Amino acid sequence: MQREHRHVSIDSYAYLSGMRDWNSSYKVLFSAAALIAVLAADRPAVSLGTVFYMLLLTVGKGGVRLRDYIRLLGIPATFILLGGLAVALEFSGEVPGGTLATLRLGGVFVCVTERGLSLAVTLGLKALGAVSAVFMMTLSTPMGELLAVLRRLRIPALMIELMHLIYRYIFLLFDISARQREAAYARLGYRDFKTSLRTFGSTLANLLLLSMKRSELYYDALEARGYDGGCRFWEERKRLTVGQLWYGALYVTMAALLMGGL
Repeated sequence: MQREHRHVSIDSYAYLSGMRDWNSSYKVLFSAAALIAVLAADRPAVSLGTVFYMLLLTVGKGGVRLRDYIRLLGIPATFILLGGLAVALEFSGEVPGGTLATLRLGGVFVCVTERGLSLAVTLGLKALGAVSAVFMMTLSTPMGELLAVLRRLRIPALMIELMHLIYRYIFLLFDISARQREAAYARLGYRDFKTSLRTFGSTLANLLLLSMKRSELYYDALEARGYDGGCRFWEERKRLTVGQLWYGALYVTMAALLMGGL
């Protein structure tokens, strides 16, 4: 049951967050502004400062456990690391200047240069800073409130409905997959490599059928509650306080100092 809980609890962080009572529009604006600052500044110091600031805000103020936050951030960080590795490596017929490390594969040199490594670090930190800004918003704002903010921004209704249904369907797939995996473990379906392959193929085939059946039940539940093509969520009015503005001002000050000093 722990595996299933880990998947579903991603959405529950927002409901348990200490920033749950913050104004939703402000959190979206704060996150978007931090993301734009990271991309526009193009400074490793600003990116790294954003990573640590969002970590302190999400863990310290939001109450997300540090271990859980690192685990969640580790997923995109892995892809960022692999992408940075591809940027840092250069393939050449001869060793270029400024090379830090070289590996010869036949007639081709695989090199890590100062320019390539610097670009990889800059892009990696920029991507990680942007992801941290988005994580602050998603781990403190329930999906219904995010959709309400998008609706106020005049995002097309069809796009908002698709976002909601796809988001819910992802958790539906996780739930079905976790239950199948637990059933397979109970029946020793992963006792060896050959059996694991057979079990994986069977569960993958059943996943499509079960997910289609569950999606029909999900749609029936929507219609039973008066679904007419538009989802409406009850939204609590949340005040924008001076304390909330203080966190935003502190981030702006930090980013300005990092841009001006480095």
